[in-house]
Amino acid sequence: MICIDTTVLIDEFRAKGDLSAPVNRALLAHGAETLIVPVAAAGEFLDGAAMVSPARVQEALALLRRRNVVPSDLDTAEHYGSIASSLRRERKLDNRSHNDLWIAATAKCHGAGLLTRNPKHFQAVEGLDIIGY
Repeated sequence: MICIDTTVLIDEFRAKGDLSAPVNRALLAHGAETLIVPVAAAGEFLDGAAMVSPARVQEALALLRRRNVVPSDLDTAEHYGSIASSLRRERKLDNRSHNDLWIAATAKCHGAGLLTRNPKHFQAVEGLDIIGY
């Protein structure tokens, strides 16, 4: 199982189906695996779209409807709490995106690797299988 970061959604949207784009090559390389989108990533993606136009929101929703968006639940919250408290104890929580922590928590909760263009955003999360492109 592969969990998709917001960067993947952005790059997939911008690539417009170009199979030679790095994001699409990465997605194709993991095509046999189940792909999930954390609701936090979907929210970030829609936030960016809403800053552009209502039409862009509709385009973003169309992309998300082709993906399996998974909600956060109590198990995800437990992973989030563990990740956040661990980073706080290590003094690595400051200036970190809480959405990234929810995305990491979703990946860990589902036993999934995390596909991202920005592996450095997640490197401090212990036990997370990060797949960069």
